[in-house]
Amino acid sequence: MSCIDSLATPLKKTRQQLLYLIYGNQDVYRREAKFSILTVLSQAKNGQLPAIRILTDRPQDYAGWPVDTVFLDEATLTRWQGTNGYHHRRKACAIAAGMQWAEKTLFVDTDTLFTDHPSRLLDAIGQDCSVMDRFEYDWKDVHQRSDYLKLARDLSAYGVTPENGFKLYNSGLCGVTENDLDLFEESISMIDQCTVGGFEIHTIEQIALSYALRERRVVEARKYVYHYFAEKRFFHAMQTYFFSQHGETFSQRLVDLCRDVPRVKPFPSAWQRLKIKWKLRNQSGALRKVGRDLLYGSAAPDDPYYSACRHEWWECASREILRWDESRQKKLLSQSRWPKQLPRPDKPEDEKVIMRYLKKRVFTPR
Repeated sequence: MSCIDSLATPLKKTRQQLLYLIYGNQDVYRREAKFSILTVLSQAKNGQLPAIRILTDRPQDYAGWPVDTVFLDEATLTRWQGTNGYHHRRKACAIAAGMQWAEKTLFVDTDTLFTDHPSRLLDAIGQDCSVMDRFEYDWKDVHQRSDYLKLARDLSAYGVTPENGFKLYNSGLCGVTENDLDLFEESISMIDQCTVGGFEIHTIEQIALSYALRERRVVEARKYVYHYFAEKRFFHAMQTYFFSQHGETFSQRLVDLCRDVPRVKPFPSAWQRLKIKWKLRNQSGALRKVGRDLLYGSAAPDDPYYSACRHEWWECASREILRWDESRQKKLLSQSRWPKQLPRPDKPEDEKVIMRYLKKRVFTPR
């Protein structure tokens, strides 16, 4: 199978491993991977942790870190993407290639924080039991959505109907054994069939894997990790601040310091949220959402990681405003002072900062 041929760096086989895939030179994803690894290391008890392996085209980025790297050259990345231009195919290939190095493998998306020891998940992996990030929906509940119609036609060739469908899981984490290569042969074959002629959804990889796991027991990982795929901007802001303060050179001190970084999306205090809800009691719909996001950003607690996310709350508001028509945008933002439609933030100095930010985002040509 092409996914497991000719990798440049063979590794010694181990009992358990965590497996990451990261390629390209974007700083944000390198920081994601490193911070995820720090959260793994922060769970160590008496030094007991599985091996951590990274499949990457930039192994130099992890020099000095307690990980093994496997070099991916451009030819391998191109082969793993396949002929249909679906780059998430590489993930299925990475798992298929990596499972040969351990009896049990837990593949981890880089946007994952460990909130418990990884052994809680590795112990659950067995001959007839796999681990996935979380259950999302049943095929019967989505097969008629417009963006799923092509996939429904493709899956019908496998005998999949609304009546005999399967559970669909997020594959942000995927735990398998060394004997599970057939699952990935099946899912990669399905990926290739379902991406012929293009594709309208980008989760075909996890749908194909869910189909391959349809007769297995699946344990959800969500109790032991936080996969922040829907809230990336907030965590990217905190990670950028963390590494700007402490650098990326590995040390035990870096592991200890990572514990100070929130493991959830940072919200104002419960009291502040209640105050904001009261202030917005007369608003509804999109304007209420805009007001909430603006005030949440302004009400950030006196903590550097929460402060790093202030602009991300304001960004949420600006994205909502960008969906409006031009006349509605101008009605809100063309005033020289704080919009009368919205309650004022508790910090008066934030009024000008917020308005300057929104006007730049909304009115700057793109």
